[in-house]
Amino acid sequence: MIIHTDALPNFVIVDPHRMLPRYWATAWSLSTQGHALAVNTRKTKLRHIDAFYSFCDDRFGLDSFDFAVSHRDAVSTQKLVEAFYLELTSTPDYTTTAVQRWDAVREFVRHLSRQRAPSSQAWRSLSSTLGAMGRIRKPHRGRFRFIRAIPVGTLIDLLDVANPGSDRNPFHDELVQTRNWLIVNLLLLAGLRRGELMLLECGSLKSDVDLETCEVVYWLDVTTTTEHDPRSSSPSMKTEHSHRQVPISADLAFLFEQYVSEYRHNGKEHGLLLTAMNGAPLSAEAITKVFTKLSSAISSELLSRFTERSGGKGRISPHDLRHTCATARYSMFMAHEPNRDLTFQRLRAFFGWSAQSSMPEHYARAAIQEDLLRIWGQLFDTRTSILRGLTP
Repeated sequence: MIIHTDALPNFVIVDPHRMLPRYWATAWSLSTQGHALAVNTRKTKLRHIDAFYSFCDDRFGLDSFDFAVSHRDAVSTQKLVEAFYLELTSTPDYTTTAVQRWDAVREFVRHLSRQRAPSSQAWRSLSSTLGAMGRIRKPHRGRFRFIRAIPVGTLIDLLDVANPGSDRNPFHDELVQTRNWLIVNLLLLAGLRRGELMLLECGSLKSDVDLETCEVVYWLDVTTTTEHDPRSSSPSMKTEHSHRQVPISADLAFLFEQYVSEYRHNGKEHGLLLTAMNGAPLSAEAITKVFTKLSSAISSELLSRFTERSGGKGRISPHDLRHTCATARYSMFMAHEPNRDLTFQRLRAFFGWSAQSSMPEHYARAAIQEDLLRIWGQLFDTRTSILRGLTP
């Protein structure tokens, strides 16, 4: 099990019976590889490593993994890892969680192997073996599914529901409606992750004058806040590549400034952008509930169309708007300059992906769908203001 500490590392795996820390998992958390990860990413990997420890305890005896590594027994360590791999892949219908679990454990054990490799042929061999084993292929579930981009009709209906003052808006308070409208537009047009949205501050909006066009340009600084975050589940940047500047339109900048100056609740001493009615920073759970409520107000037929395409859970999530933004941005960049490699580089910079990320390829496939090409034209045409709403 994982517990939170007030020291370093801030999360450790412990034996659930004696509550003693797992030694090598703790060492990994303190290492450059473990400590460099975002908090939520590190917690996720530790959960997978914890499952590996529990498997070794049950199959080979208590503390069997830490014992093998501490006694520099590469052969026994390899036996434990291979048994875990076989356990994860023993059935043809293994889950995506199994894929992620193996990735985390493989990286963890390979890190330990590389540390010992310079002085031991056995550990060099184990490191090579883990490299050769590679990753588990993600399971295929029936037909290929596109990334969850929202169909144009469903998106238009969502925007109609979320628009402040709409009779269909499920939220009745004007302040809440305006805040939610800003949330929808930031996710849809800036392609932010939910955690990045929660980290925005009132001062995250920046502007300058383009010396070539003499026009004012706007962008968002998407990065970690320097303030103490009072939320119990505090957000964090996903990777080091996620820290970036995202260009936005003048209309979206105006909506941002209008919310800060006229609608944001200032009841708490913090500079975070999105607040609840009591002035506290908006939580991840609250944002999820916003989309659950908005989804419930959408036409059931149009929501079903989205669910059928995406294989989703009957509601639109914040990440679905990011998917839609990425698909539309791909078409936009290609139309401006039809160079696939350059477009992929721009997408990686805009959405905070690493230089090796394969995500742009997924959105390139999604963009071939006819209605997504129409959505691009409606959403990103410079002659159309998103604040005035979209029409079919």
